[in-house]
Amino acid sequence: MRRVAGLGRVPGRPHRARRASAVPAGGGSSTAPMPTAPMPTAPMPEAAASEPPGGPRAAGGGESPARRADYHIPVALRVSAGWSWRLIVTGAAIYILLMVVGRVRIVVIPLIAGLLIAALIHPLAHRLQRLGMNRLGAAFTALFVFFAVFVGAGVAVGFNAANEIPTVSDQVSEGVEQIRGYLRNGPLHLSQSQIDNLVDDIRKSLANNRGRLVSGVISGASVAAEVLTGLLVTLFSTFFFLYDGDRIWNWIVTRFPDGAEERVRGAGREAWNTLTGYIRGTVFVAAVDAIGITIGLVGVGVPLVAPLALLTFFGGFVPIVGATVAGAAAVLVTLVSNGVPDALIILGVVLAVQQVEGHLLQPLVMRRAVRLHPLAIVIALSAGGVLAGIPGAIAAVPFAAMVNRVAGYLAVSGK
Repeated sequence: MRRVAGLGRVPGRPHRARRASAVPAGGGSSTAPMPTAPMPTAPMPEAAASEPPGGPRAAGGGESPARRADYHIPVALRVSAGWSWRLIVTGAAIYILLMVVGRVRIVVIPLIAGLLIAALIHPLAHRLQRLGMNRLGAAFTALFVFFAVFVGAGVAVGFNAANEIPTVSDQVSEGVEQIRGYLRNGPLHLSQSQIDNLVDDIRKSLANNRGRLVSGVISGASVAAEVLTGLLVTLFSTFFFLYDGDRIWNWIVTRFPDGAEERVRGAGREAWNTLTGYIRGTVFVAAVDAIGITIGLVGVGVPLVAPLALLTFFGGFVPIVGATVAGAAAVLVTLVSNGVPDALIILGVVLAVQQVEGHLLQPLVMRRAVRLHPLAIVIALSAGGVLAGIPGAIAAVPFAAMVNRVAGYLAVSGK
């Protein structure tokens, strides 16, 4: 077909590329295609680009009605629904775990106590191994030193209390007489007969509760048996954590898939470093508190110094609550034994020690080990106290700190 000269493209019709053929010079019938430039691809419309692959606009219409209906649900609603069922499952799992722990706490609490003690005395056992002692001897020696110090402190406190209890009893009697005098001569102006009737009512209430006291003694015997069992489990678990802790952890790590072993090993290392840092820092802070309050008690001349110092030391293992209770006990004993002026002096000493702890020792010593918000600490203490009493409150904060550190490590290592 010849091209007619002078004819152009028809107006209003898009130009189409024509396929041209070149006739060989010899007039042969074979043709070869001429190279053509690739046609530019037009950009996709925004609606089509934003539509997920295989959506309702896909050719063939093979999507199910439920699948097509998902595209009409707002994204915020889909995300909130997904997080809701995940949170429900997680909460149910945590609740079941806590119920199991509550049932077997006679075993769980001694194991946790053994782990805390092992974290405290592990440097001593490691130092003994460096000096040439074998692993078995180092574990026995470290454990013996710890219990010797612990039992020695208990015996010293017991002798101190036994020697000073008669003096404290006399001082308590004097305090009771002062209270009676205040009731007679104070604003209440009670008569002696009214005071005697009040004392008789208190005695009668105590006599009526005698059956409860007997049942309390029986339950106390069962508690004593549980405490003895717990001490034995704590002793054995501490020894084996010191002697065979590395191999126990390696066995736990090998239970995980091959691809996850390295991350689990790193998470365990972070948890152990957090636990050891927490327990050592807590011992240091508690010792400083006990020494400061002991100096104040000795200076004022308060009895029962050793029991109050030991109470202050152990109170340091329960953040926020322990120091407050120990300080209140020191002030109360001083009030009963020495009067109001000395009690005010001890109150000032307690407040000064707590200020040093809160503004100097905690930021410098405990910041690297416990990176928790105060609200998280209070919640952990409350949960631990509800589940397992004082031992649960002691173990709650280091457990929460370990979980926080492990979660951060896994989040960073998973990227």
